[in-house]
Amino acid sequence: MIPEPAPGPSPDQQRAAGELAQHAFETAGKLRLLAGHMHSLGWRTDEYSVEDLERVADSLGGMSIRAAMSSDDAGIVSMVMGKPMKRIAPNFHIGLGDEQAGA
Repeated sequence: MIPEPAPGPSPDQQRAAGELAQHAFETAGKLRLLAGHMHSLGWRTDEYSVEDLERVADSLGGMSIRAAMSSDDAGIVSMVMGKPMKRIAPNFHIGLGDEQAGA
């Protein structure tokens, strides 16, 4: 007997994942901006180096992509990927070329 596939995330879980993706994406961008300003001025926090902040920003950026894919929302996936994406199956998106993005 073949087991039933596990149920996917609920719409509420997908919505929450989309919100998480947006927050992580925006926070990563702000941390990168902060780290750039700190680097140019030669400043650092008492506890964390500029490189530490950059690593956290990179980690949040990666998490935002995973959360966006879990949201199954092509708009959020497009935002975090930085290019137009199209949903072709649950949790599966493909990038659109420039000519397809406007269609």
